Amino acid sequence: MHQPIYLVPCDFSPIFESALRLGIDLAEYNKGSVMIIHIISKKSEKLEAKQKMKKVINALNENDKTYVDYRILIGDLYEDIAKASEILNVSLIVMGTHGAKGMQKLMGSHALKLVNSTSSPFMITHGHKYIEKMKNIVMPFCFEKDSLQVAVFAANIAKQFNSKIHLVGYKDKDEILKSKTKSNQNILRGFFNEQKVEVVLVNLDTNAKYEQSLIEYAKEIDADLFAATFFNTTLIPGMNGFVQSLIENDFDIPLLTVNAEELGISSVSSVMIG
Repeated sequence: MHQPIYLVPCDFSPIFESALRLGIDLAEYNKGSVMIIHIISKKSEKLEAKQKMKKVINALNENDKTYVDYRILIGDLYEDIAKASEILNVSLIVMGTHGAKGMQKLMGSHALKLVNSTSSPFMITHGHKYIEKMKNIVMPFCFEKDSLQVAVFAANIAKQFNSKIHLVGYKDKDEILKSKTKSNQNILRGFFNEQKVEVVLVNLDTNAKYEQSLIEYAKEIDADLFAATFFNTTLIPGMNGFVQSLIENDFDIPLLTVNAEELGISSVSSVMIG
C-alpha cells in the first residue's frame, strides 16, 4: 500500500460509504491508499461479510478501486482498529458516526471510544456533507497544553488544501488561566506561521457557552472542519462532552481529533516549541 494510508472502519452503512468516499478523495489527492477494516465477532460471519465487502468494492468506479484494499478481521472493534492503525502506520482514520444516543450521551459515543483506543488521528464525519473544499478549519484551544496536541495534524491538512486555521480561544476572567491561554495562543500562532499556514485569531466572549459560541462562529465562516484534541483524563470539567458536542454539531461539520493521552504531550509540544 502507498503512504499516506487512510484507514476506514466499515459497518456497511451509508455513513461508512460517505467516510469511504472521503478517504478515497484524500488518497487520490495525496497519492496514497485506503484500507477498509471490518471487524466480525466469529468465523462463521466471515463469508457474509466478504460478500458484502465485494459489493462495496464493485460499486466503486475503476479509478477508485486502484486506491482501495480491505481486511476482514475476527476480534474486537476497539482493540483491532488500534492494532491495524499501528501496524499500517496510517496517517488518518476516516470514520462515519451515527452520533450519540441514549446512554452514549452519558458514557461517550462509540466514535470517542475508538479515538480513545489509539494515537492515530481521526476525521469523523456525519456523512451528510461531502468535503469538496477545506478552506476554513476551526481549532478551539484553552489554557491546557493538551489542547495544542491536534495542531500538527491540522497543519498537515491545512497545507494540503491551502486552508486557513481559525484559532478560537475565549476571554477567561481568571488572570492566571488567561495568561496560560495567551501563551498557548502564541505557541500555536508561531507554529502555524513556521508551517506557512494562514492563521486567524479569535477570542470568544465567555458570557455565552463556549461550545455554542464556537459552533455558531464555525457556521458564520462556513467552516469545513473542526480540529480539537480529545483528552480522556482532564482537569477541565466537561471537556469530553465538549468534544462530543463538536461531533454532534447541527451543521454536519466533520471533526479532526487525536487522543492526547495516547499520543503523549511531549511528542507534539516539542515540535511546536522547537
